[in-house]
Amino acid sequence: MTKITHHLMDDIKTQLIEDAKGWPLEKQFSLRLAKPDTWIVKWFNPSQDTPCPHILIGRDYALVIDATEMTYDFRGYIERYVTDKPLKVASTHAHGDHTLANWQFNDCEIYMSEPAWEEIKKSREQEWNQPRQRGHQKGDYVPTILKPGDIIDLGGRRLEVLEYNPCHSPTSLIYLDLTYGILFPGDEIDPGQINIWNTSVETFRNNMLGLKARADDFDMICSPHNGSPQHAKILDYYIENCDRIMSGIEGDMDKGSMSYLLNPFEPRSEETVKQRRFDPQIRRSVWKGTAINYNIDLIWDSQLEKGKEETR
Repeated sequence: MTKITHHLMDDIKTQLIEDAKGWPLEKQFSLRLAKPDTWIVKWFNPSQDTPCPHILIGRDYALVIDATEMTYDFRGYIERYVTDKPLKVASTHAHGDHTLANWQFNDCEIYMSEPAWEEIKKSREQEWNQPRQRGHQKGDYVPTILKPGDIIDLGGRRLEVLEYNPCHSPTSLIYLDLTYGILFPGDEIDPGQINIWNTSVETFRNNMLGLKARADDFDMICSPHNGSPQHAKILDYYIENCDRIMSGIEGDMDKGSMSYLLNPFEPRSEETVKQRRFDPQIRRSVWKGTAINYNIDLIWDSQLEKGKEETR
């Protein structure tokens, strides 16, 4: 009997995706309408952890939020089946599963944060041989850098970059659709799990309170992974989850989840999965549809500051 390894599963996934490229273009994708002129794009991938891009259509432009890592002709699909408006792209953060396909939009305006651009420039200088990079070009675009308070205007549809202290990735930006009341948080909010083991639970809680302060501006949250959309009410449960952790209720040491560490189609070795599932510093707290993976030594901001001082 053939031993099932992560290498074998990754090869199977790669082959299935290559086979799918022989299908008609409209069979490689499906669309779901979240709100008027707001499309969630599902693309064929055996992995249940793969992110989904969103397409926002304004009067003058259409915006792709996270081009993801797909090697299909995503741009061709958009231009044939979704919209004929000129395209722009907004990256929520620099991780490859959200940005590797940006090269398909080299001639379009691409938005991201300054830290995201620095990370992508470094990746272009490195050897191009990681599993997720197969089938991709490095891209030669130079992005438009955004910061909190900036506005993307699609013509009759405006998105604001919100003030936020990144937890999942220091490269993150959060976009608020002021016209249709939708928050696009990237991986800073995720229906599957939030990974904040490099920052404090208190910081994440303060972020949720900051977003709640804008509660009159949105009622929907569209995250790229693990199902979307969610109602904005979920912010209350993230805050409650943080309160439980900060009160001393310790989560589960096993961080395994079907969409993340137990996903056979993700290119993670058995050793990596075991280390991430049972890292003695990390716990998983689940509460009312939220899951937070956090560091037991980084509950409070004061612990975060102490760690910074120790590394100086």
